[in-house]
Amino acid sequence: MRPFRFGLQAARVNDPNQWLALARCAEDTGYSCFMVPDHLGRLSTFPALMAAAAATREVRLATYVLNQDFRPPAILAQEAATVQSLTGGRLELGIGAGWARHEYTQSGLTYDSAAVRVARFEEYLQVVKGLLNASAPFSYAGKFFTLDSYAPLPVHFTPPPILVGGGSPRILAIAGRLADIISVSTRASADGRVDMPNISLAAVENKVHRIQEAAGDRLEQIELNMTVRDVRLTHDRRAAARQLLNEWASVPERLADVDQLSEDDILDSPHMAIGSVEQIVEQLEIARERWGFSYLEVSSTDAEAVAPIMERLNGR
Repeated sequence: MRPFRFGLQAARVNDPNQWLALARCAEDTGYSCFMVPDHLGRLSTFPALMAAAAATREVRLATYVLNQDFRPPAILAQEAATVQSLTGGRLELGIGAGWARHEYTQSGLTYDSAAVRVARFEEYLQVVKGLLNASAPFSYAGKFFTLDSYAPLPVHFTPPPILVGGGSPRILAIAGRLADIISVSTRASADGRVDMPNISLAAVENKVHRIQEAAGDRLEQIELNMTVRDVRLTHDRRAAARQLLNEWASVPERLADVDQLSEDDILDSPHMAIGSVEQIVEQLEIARERWGFSYLEVSSTDAEAVAPIMERLNGR
């Protein structure tokens, strides 16, 4: 059983001094990884990650997660290899299929159907993985990508672990075959919002089962990460669940089908951490034993609530 470790996903911070302070705080308070999102309207992922690297010493640095459609695979491989080399091997390369429809519209990219994006992602992941592990010119011929004799970087580096984040069955099956770390999160709805009913206990059970089926003999080599969407320290769990449902219902432009969730769905969800420190610690221990979730991703907006939980579990 893997020991617990925590990753801090950086909330929206655009001020340079606040950004560097957040990265230092992640390292100083014991987080294993500082996780940088990939979204429009905020600091660009790789420059922000390198600034964090310069401000810290040992904390790992994750792209959490890159949209495949923002960067051609060969360009991403070059950037990832460069970061891995310049940071002394601190990169966790997180990649996803892309889901936020409004960002495609904003950037002028075509928002293909989920089937097309997922099929493209499987090739994308194969190409990136092949490029990062290549010791000779790399070629690839597929439906979506064709590369001819891409020359590896003339620097020595150990390829970074590849993290795949997603919640759809096909993405998780691809991850089971190809990823080193799998972040189990919520899938997107057909119109590019977060599919909130996908946080349910039954949905998580199905996600883990799909990973296990696809991974086969390599399952023990894969580290499982759980996206913890909200952390609420409280002695009234049901009231906290009711409040969350009201908060989520107020942003329908981002969150889909909140009305299909009940308070019990929230309280039973492995994606939610609601209760006393003791209750949440027990919940996370059970989740590790039951499904293998040892790597926990939390938002920096929840850092204060997470602190006593992390103190109890980190490295154990």
